[in-house]
Amino acid sequence: MNVPFSIARRYLFSKGNRNVINIISGIATAGVAVGSLAMIIVLSAFNGLEGLVEQLYTTVDPDIRIEPTKGKVFDLDSFQYEAVKAWPEIADASPVLEETVFLQFDGEQSIVTLRGMQEEYLPNLGLDSHVVEGSLGFTQFNEEAAIIGYGIADKLNLFISDGVLPITVYAAKRDAVKAMNPQNKFNKLRVIPGSIVAMNPEFDYKYMYVSRAFAQDLLQYVDEASYVDITLKNDQDLDEVIDRLKAHFGDGFTVKSRIEQNDVIYKTNAAEKWVTFFILCFIMIVATFNMIGSLAMLIIEKRKDISLLRTIGNTVGEVQRLFLYEGALITLLGLSIGLGLGSTIILLQQYVGFFPLQGGIVEFYPVKLELVDLFAVVGVTLSIGLGASYIPVKSLLNEKKLQRVISS
Repeated sequence: MNVPFSIARRYLFSKGNRNVINIISGIATAGVAVGSLAMIIVLSAFNGLEGLVEQLYTTVDPDIRIEPTKGKVFDLDSFQYEAVKAWPEIADASPVLEETVFLQFDGEQSIVTLRGMQEEYLPNLGLDSHVVEGSLGFTQFNEEAAIIGYGIADKLNLFISDGVLPITVYAAKRDAVKAMNPQNKFNKLRVIPGSIVAMNPEFDYKYMYVSRAFAQDLLQYVDEASYVDITLKNDQDLDEVIDRLKAHFGDGFTVKSRIEQNDVIYKTNAAEKWVTFFILCFIMIVATFNMIGSLAMLIIEKRKDISLLRTIGNTVGEVQRLFLYEGALITLLGLSIGLGLGSTIILLQQYVGFFPLQGGIVEFYPVKLELVDLFAVVGVTLSIGLGASYIPVKSLLNEKKLQRVISS
């Protein structure tokens, strides 16, 4: 039987002798519970926001993007596009031409990024659920049609329901430097707005999608592309395919996964999450001062018990373990309450939803409980709690001070 542990448990859970020390122990337990509750809820909230942001900002990004290391475009023949597209791991692929262009519509103007791709690749962009007006496609009424971000349409004061009027698209000619007349420095084509898509601020105010044929005519390219977007089959290992593509293309091309295409977003979310976590850890450290005070007062109050334990043969180490167990029990009790309550709240919000997000793009505030966060909270809370227990025990229950207790 572990005598120090049994006594520590009796000190914490005994129903009799409710006094100031019991109240302080309860406050210390509550401090640990609130700290662990706050940490797991905040981390889960960041997980939910991270998932939402990634969903909004990476919907149109492919599984893999291959782009030239140097230059704006590359020749598809040298790229061996058709051979790569035939790889069994690849579900679909499309060369994309991208360039900054100038739009003019009914007296309104806007500068946007034009992306020209094959219409067959459109289903891979996941734009269907984001269409505000019109229908997806690059051909309507036997004319070239464009997919426009909602912010661009708003700038141009363009509404498809008002009628199908063409947008004039201007792009700088590749040999524009040689032209003396400013009007000869730009290519100009017209395209009708086929659909308006609302996804996120970056997409809505920046991108306009057209067919690759339209982009080639406007930008004066034939069999060239700015990059190639690739969608993998569902059962394929992403890292394995990326390694194979890198080995195939060598140093002439850069192969990026969806995460690498949005590297700043992923790193920013991760940095914000863990900076907030460390701030909460500091708050937890402050909260554990209650535990230090509780154990110190308990040690002072239990001098007679300590003297008796020493008299019947308990070593200094056993007496110290008694109060270390007391601190560990306070920490574990508070941690269990905090994590239990926090996990319940998170799971209810994740699967049922009871905290609405007013005016948001989703109905309920997004959260996601992850196992790694639970381990992080448990590890940090136990470390801080046991460290806080160690301070009063080692300072008040050393050999010299215990001898004074016995003498008195």
